[in-house]
Amino acid sequence: MPFRMSRTLRFWIEVECDQQDINLADDRQVAKILREFERCGEAMRSLNGRGELLWKASPQLLERLAEEEAEVEAEHKNER
Repeated sequence: MPFRMSRTLRFWIEVECDQQDINLADDRQVAKILREFERCGEAMRSLNGRGELLWKASPQLLERLAEEEAEVEAEHKNER
């Protein structure tokens, strides 16, 4: 089953299922991870213009990733 999802969420799903290509992962495993991400508030479902289910990273996940990126950049500046 093809899962439609944002690039950010796709990356983190691939990390969780230890796959370089999500298309090679077991659909049940991907579905389980998506449900877990949704339960934790890191993913959300919606419908696209054609009425198809679409998964995307939640604003909370995007904010957390931005904060972590800023921390890494600050640490890198401090090391110089």
